[in-house]
Amino acid sequence: MSSSVFSAETLDAKAKELMKRNLALDESERNSCCIAVAGGGGKALSALSSTSGASQLLLEGCITYSRKSYLSYVGLPSDTTGFFYTSMEASRLASKAALLKSLHQTSDCRRMPHCVGVGCTSTLTSFSDSGEKSTAFIVATRADGREVCLSILLDGSGRTREEQDICVSNWVLRAIDFVSSGSNTVDDLHEEREEKAIRIETEYTCVEGIDTETTVKRVVDGAQAIAVLIPLYKSGHPVSFQALAAPVIPNGSLIFPGSFNPPHKGHIALAEAALQAEQDRRPCSRSEKRATYFELSLLNADKPAIDPRSVVERIQYFLELESPPSHWGIILTMAPLFSDKVSEIQKCIATFDNSCPKMSFVIGADTLVRLIDRKYYGNDESKMVSALQEMGGTRFLVGGRALSHRFVSGSEEISQLPAAVNDMFTTISEENFRSDISSTEIRDSWSKVKYR
Repeated sequence: MSSSVFSAETLDAKAKELMKRNLALDESERNSCCIAVAGGGGKALSALSSTSGASQLLLEGCITYSRKSYLSYVGLPSDTTGFFYTSMEASRLASKAALLKSLHQTSDCRRMPHCVGVGCTSTLTSFSDSGEKSTAFIVATRADGREVCLSILLDGSGRTREEQDICVSNWVLRAIDFVSSGSNTVDDLHEEREEKAIRIETEYTCVEGIDTETTVKRVVDGAQAIAVLIPLYKSGHPVSFQALAAPVIPNGSLIFPGSFNPPHKGHIALAEAALQAEQDRRPCSRSEKRATYFELSLLNADKPAIDPRSVVERIQYFLELESPPSHWGIILTMAPLFSDKVSEIQKCIATFDNSCPKMSFVIGADTLVRLIDRKYYGNDESKMVSALQEMGGTRFLVGGRALSHRFVSGSEEISQLPAAVNDMFTTISEENFRSDISSTEIRDSWSKVKYR
């Protein structure tokens, strides 16, 4: 078998190698990719799709052969002018769009850090065009920040267009292999390179985990409006968090807002009860992974702003909790009001039927009381109703709380709401959830120990 990157046999062998390596990983750590090709490189798609195990790696492949198709894929206006369609910039835009598609099509949030987006643009010449060179640019980006950029110059003399297409396709697969395998040596990409036929320039960026502190600072400083952290597991236990390069949240997720100072087993119990209540209301299939996200707003309508340094500590406490939900993450925002939260989170949710993005907030009865308190709406009930209705696609799951020496389920308050918004709320019975532990009591106990 020839080892040449112009060889179809080499292309098929690389596809099989990628699949075998991916299937050997734990299911939650398998890579998933979307690929966008403009020009040559499309044979990478056929090589992957014809290999056993393709569904575990390849989510979508798109050949944007016309310029309008490319512009639509990357989200540029159809009347864009002065743009070089075969360039590193064009491939980077395609890679970014492909990564977003990969993330949006991944329902298991545990696999999101391993999503990959690949963009490839090229101009290939035929062997009859003596003296002309073929060029290709490939960008592969993984959601954890790993990225490789390849600039390829091919000597077209003596090579058919098909052979050059096979060569570019080979390098598309090598770029995927590079960002998904954890390799840290750029030289690994140059194996089996035919020096006289190909000139390759590589540009490699590797972020081995966008650290939590940097992510918090970016949100506080306004560099990004929202951040999503996904726990990484080792031996079945969460050990660290990975910030997604592009914040994406699966449609229909449960959002549990709070200050979590600190998070405790009561929060976990309420999250589990809310998951069960949502499953009872809207059952999901075994393949559907309904996720729970604990949302920390670095601003709060009724409390002082959170010290960013303490946010990092609170996030780390989540790793110490027992039995967190099977599919979960943390969202960081600067959105103190529910209307702000809905606005920011909906931007991170993709639906494929143009329907309104859906989410269910998990709240305690005390939060419910504040949410529907007319004083926040100028003592005008109609404004309160309008504000709730504007949160299209949003529901609230209410867990009872012990308030003023009595257990408040929230059912009484909900029964008094106008019919127009009443069905937005579901109460979780005391039988299914009750936890009298509070973060305040935990902090007080810590203080007593500290100053004893």
